[in-house]
Order: sequence, then C-alpha cells, then structure tokens
Amino acid sequence: MLDPMLQRTLDILGTRDASPPFLPLAFRFFASFGLLVLHLALPPEGRASGPGENLYLAAMALLLAEAVWEAALGLRRRSLLFPTPPLPWIRWNLALDLALVTLVIAYQGVGQERFSTLYIFPVLASAFYLGTAEIVWVGVGSSLTHILLVLGFTTGLLPPFGLSGEGLDLDGARLAYLLGIASLQVFGTTLVVVLIRRNLERLSTDLSASEATVDELSALHRRVVDSMSSGLVTLDREGRITSANPAARAILGCPVPLGAPIQAILPLGDPLPAQRGREHRFELILPGKDRTRRILGGHLASLRGAGGQETGQLLLFQDLTELKALEERTRISERLAAIGQLAAGLAHELRNPLASISGCVQLLHRREAPEEVQARVLGILDRETQRVGAIVSDFLDFARPEPPPGTVLSLPRVLEEARASWEMDPRTGGLPLAVQEAPQVFLRADSVGLHRVLMNLLSNARKAVKDVPAPQVSLAAWASGGWIQLAVEDNGCGMSTEQLSRLFVPFSGSFEEGSGLGMSLVYKFTEAMGWRIEVQSRQGDGTRVQIFLPECPLEEGLA
Repeated sequence: MLDPMLQRTLDILGTRDASPPFLPLAFRFFASFGLLVLHLALPPEGRASGPGENLYLAAMALLLAEAVWEAALGLRRRSLLFPTPPLPWIRWNLALDLALVTLVIAYQGVGQERFSTLYIFPVLASAFYLGTAEIVWVGVGSSLTHILLVLGFTTGLLPPFGLSGEGLDLDGARLAYLLGIASLQVFGTTLVVVLIRRNLERLSTDLSASEATVDELSALHRRVVDSMSSGLVTLDREGRITSANPAARAILGCPVPLGAPIQAILPLGDPLPAQRGREHRFELILPGKDRTRRILGGHLASLRGAGGQETGQLLLFQDLTELKALEERTRISERLAAIGQLAAGLAHELRNPLASISGCVQLLHRREAPEEVQARVLGILDRETQRVGAIVSDFLDFARPEPPPGTVLSLPRVLEEARASWEMDPRTGGLPLAVQEAPQVFLRADSVGLHRVLMNLLSNARKAVKDVPAPQVSLAAWASGGWIQLAVEDNGCGMSTEQLSRLFVPFSGSFEEGSGLGMSLVYKFTEAMGWRIEVQSRQGDGTRVQIFLPECPLEEGLA
C-alpha cells in the first residue's frame, strides 16, 4: 500500500486539468534534486570538485528539503503539489531561487559566463506573480548579486569555493566583459519582462471589463428570458430540447426535460417544419384537465450561429385559450349586433310600404270612395306589395348559403346578356349603355349570380346619373395575365367618403328606389367566389366599380 500523501501526489501529477504550478518552487525543487543526484552519481574524476564540496551538497540538500516541505504543505492544505502562495511567500521563494543560482555559479566557477545566464530565471518567474516595480528590483538584485559574487572571488574577499577562488585569473578586460554580458542579459530580460507584464496587466484589465460586460449581458439575457410571459424553447439540429424558460414549463403544465425530442411534449411533426429553412406558424389543441382543452399558438424559426449557419430551432409559443374564448364571445356579439342592425334595417324598409298598404286598406273600407280613387288605391297596393316582395326576395338572397361553384361562361356572352337586360328594362328610359367589345375568354361562375351582380351595379349607375345633364353609363371587360377585369362606370353623383365606407352595409343605400341590399349582395357574391372588388368614387365626379376574377383555361372552356 502506498502512503496516502504519495498516492495523492501521483494522482495530482496524472491529472490533466491541474492548475498551473508555482514556478519558483517547482524550479527549486527539480533543480536542486537534479543537481544533487547528478553530483552524487558522477564519478569523482567526472564532477566538479574543490573546496567546500560538503558545504555545497549540504546547502543543496537544505534547499531541496525546504522545497519538499513547501510542496507537502500545499498538498495537504490545498490538494495541489505546487500551489501559488501568498505574496510574502512568493518573495521568499524568489529569494531562495536567487540563492540557488548563486550557489550553483559559485561552485561551478564564476569565470564561466554560461552559468551567469541562470540569473535571468528569477526575473522571468517574477513576471507571473509581481508588479513591474518589484520585477525591476528582482532584476537589479540578480545583477548586483552576480557582480558582488564575481568581485568577491576575484579580489579574494570570499574564500575558495568549488571551482571559484584559487587559480581564478580574470584581467580587467575579461572581468569587464564577464560582468557586462551578465548584466546586459539580466537587464535586457528585465526590460522585456516589464513590457510583457504591462501588456498582461492591460489585457487583464480589458479582459476583466469584457467579462463584466459579458456577465451583465448574460444576466440581462437570463432576466429577459425568465421574465417572458411566452414560452421559449431552443432545440438543436436534431430537434432535441437544449433550454426552456419558466413560462414554457408553466404553459405546458409539465417538466421540460433537456435532451428530449420536442415531439415528446408538442406534436409538431417529424421532421420539424422550420428545418425547411422558413419560419413556421402553428396552432395546436392540447387536452387539459377535466375534459377541457388548451389552445397553444406560436412559431418555429431557425436558430443561426455567428457565421449564419443553422445551429438549431427557436420555438416561441403562448397559451391562446382565453384569447380564443374572448374572440369567440366577440364574434358572437358581432353576429348578434349585425343581426340586430339587419333586423332594424329590414323593419325600416318594410315600415313605409306597410304603412301605405294599411292606408289603402282603410280607404277601401269606405264604400263611398269614388271608383277612380279605388283604382288608384289598388295601383298603390300592387306597387307596394311588389316592393315588399322585392325586399323579402333580396333579403332571402342575402341570407342564402354560399353560391355553387358555377359553370364555364363565355365573357362576351355575359356582357351581351347584361346589355339585353338593360335595354329591356323600362326604367332606363332609353339611356344608352356603352359596352366595350370583350375578349374571347372564359370564366367560371354561377350565371344567375353574376348576371344579378352586373345588373345591380348597372342599376346603381342608372340611379346615380338620374339628374346629370349628359348621363353616361359604360360596361367594359379586359383580360390580362390570367385575370379578367369587369368595370361598370358612370359620371353621376358619386359618393362621399362616409357613404363609400358604408357602401356594402345592408340597408345603407342613399337611393330612394331599391331594397338597400344591392351592393351587399354584390359584395357577398364576389367574396364567396374568391374574387376582388374595388370601388373608386368622388362626390360629383362619378363612380367606377371593378371586379377582378380569374380566367378559366381555354381547354376547360371548350370541354
């Protein structure tokens, strides 16, 4: 069985994600251990020998023991082999590293300039843990230590130690070169390290500011998402759930497991519609508690990354149950209001002829009434009865279900039948109808309904030009791009803006003649056929009514 501390050390050394080691301690540990083992392993003739060898080995062993003690302390307290200590211990470790370098150079010979390069290591190590001012002091201390060490052995102030002391022959030029090169290396390294440290500090400040901004934006994003009343769910490219806000769980009334397919909680189909590259709107009916149902509505869109590529889907939905119920209540109220207005208009239109009929009946009850009065009364009764019949007939047509799909009709024949009916109507009083020659195309419609639409429009045009000195009424048709355009135009009285806004409302007509349902029937028929109607009118400047309907293919017309 291994010692627990040793086992933990081996585990930490084998861990990939271990934190970066404290460089001064790690350097001293491995350098002192390696130099000590190397010195003892080499034969006497192959290693540096000289005065103070035992002192050198003892000092090296002491530095190694101190490094082992610090490493064990960090392992026990923080479960790290070389943890970064507080600032005072950082300074202590750098001082010990400087002492280790000085010990090695003193024993191996101060005259060997290659060893002086070791003084740059404390400077390099200080860049990760000290400020710029302290880094400069480390560089100054390293350079002064080397100068004093060399001068001490050169002048004989220090006793011989290893390869330094006896036999050391450094003339003035050699000494100046040795000290200059070492100082230049140390101070050059110090300058580079200071510049790097300042850049690191600036980058650290910028990074901290960026992290703070990112944290604020992330917190704001989270608050926005969590505060939404709509459900928000994100999906990956395979349709699996990657996130969901609290509103999504509240609306669905169940947990939203991450990694589960969205079809497990919402029947959106497989594959998802948004995977085809377009936004998809949906409305779903889900069973609720106690035989109730819930209506969800929303849309599914592609979620794209920074490069514009699709990375998943975004699902946004709401509970529309109460809104749909409110819409249904509103729709019922509107229907009841429309029925009430229709009933009031119908009663108003029937009141006048019924009053005339009632008066005529009272006159007929008087036996002393002359025959000419009775004949006049009978004429009024017939006229008002026909008027009531026309109102009731138009009202029944207005209330009739949607017209049948119809048959294929020839456009010139439709216009010719409208012209014939116009000329046979005694109410036109000989007013000519200008009919433009129609193209030989076909259309699909209910022949009776289309004829009634045209005659209603022509009847309104006839009424509009009643008091115009030079009345003009025209009927035209064009065909272009698969569409047919029918137009009825007059130069009559026209309509005001208010009259135009209420044109298709039942019993809102301004003419004395008619039932007041003509334009309502026109609008109802065109809408039922899927056509489009446009009205252009200005008071005193006439009216133009256009109907746009699709052209029937020639093959279907010939069949």
